[in-house]
Amino acid sequence: MGYTIATHNGSAVARDHNIRNEKIVSKEKHINPDGIHEIWIDEKPRHAYERIFGQSVADYNEKQKRTDRKITNYYADICKDAKKHPVYEMIVSIGNRDNTVDEQTGKQILREFVDTWKDRNPNLELIGAYYHADEEGVPHVHCDYVPVAHGYTRGMDTQTGLVKALGEMGFQKQGAATAQIQWEHRENNILENLCKAQDLIIDHPAGEKRAHIHTETYKARQALQEARRTTKKSLSDMKYLKGQKDALESEIRALKSIKKLQGNILSGEQVKNIKTESIIFDNDKVKISKSDLEHLQATALIGEQADQIYKSSKAYLQKAENTLKQAEKKNREPIPERMERLKLEKKIAVYEQELKKYPDVQKRIQKALAENQQPEKHISKLLR
Repeated sequence: MGYTIATHNGSAVARDHNIRNEKIVSKEKHINPDGIHEIWIDEKPRHAYERIFGQSVADYNEKQKRTDRKITNYYADICKDAKKHPVYEMIVSIGNRDNTVDEQTGKQILREFVDTWKDRNPNLELIGAYYHADEEGVPHVHCDYVPVAHGYTRGMDTQTGLVKALGEMGFQKQGAATAQIQWEHRENNILENLCKAQDLIIDHPAGEKRAHIHTETYKARQALQEARRTTKKSLSDMKYLKGQKDALESEIRALKSIKKLQGNILSGEQVKNIKTESIIFDNDKVKISKSDLEHLQATALIGEQADQIYKSSKAYLQKAENTLKQAEKKNREPIPERMERLKLEKKIAVYEQELKKYPDVQKRIQKALAENQQPEKHISKLLR
């Protein structure tokens, strides 16, 4: 039985996930914290853009007489452009969860695929290569790259542009086969040849069809679902805190009623100092029995205890109010996050329209989501 191979290409890149940022991966249940992951190449996209396009930006700005036409942050400009992507990613794997290759052999092949990237892809600057063997499924490598194209007549001479970059590498649209499809097919062949060099037999399932948008759709869905789960949990926490706050306020209202009575009650110390003796011909003084004195002392002590409970409950209420305010503040979706969520929702709508062209893939994705399964477990099946 042979092995399947995958070279899924897309524009949804998550560097924090790739480098295993603790704040991010601690929420990703499909990652084994004790598993193996390695960073082979890692350069922050912003720094990469400065290195790759810095001179081109400087040359362009030098020709501009108007300040408002100068480029101050090329990376930020690309991030804001709805039609462009600052970084692309290819996820490369060998085998599937039902038929896995020896980990050492697979890792060696993936490493060679990364090491030879620059020679065969001179216009696709590799800024990240991350080996992950700590996730459910088969070990794989994320190859993050920036397309670099030259000879533009408008704007900077050197810019990022996938189609033009691939064109410089000899890939031109031919009928329905776009430059990107041809390049992805070439990369898949490269991976297959590396596998055959290690005496691995590669199978191509009948009816195999890929579309690069599948990876993006999967990642966009995952990001949106995580945002919805976080929002739901925040609302649940707020509801619980509000219930606690209401209960405390009710308790304090009752304690305040007790406190009102304290003005007419002697303190324990005052009651203890009352002398119990008979006074004759003095209407300002009265006799008091020992039992009555004990009752007064007990009443005063109760008043003091109520006062202590009131003060501690008030402090606890203040703490609950502060916690509630923090939860409410946290639940307010900042503008950048809201924009990102709206962008994800828009992308998903577009991808769902595209997926209608691939009914078989669409049904398999919907089935996985309907069964409440973790898509990570089925990524090789969904994207195959």
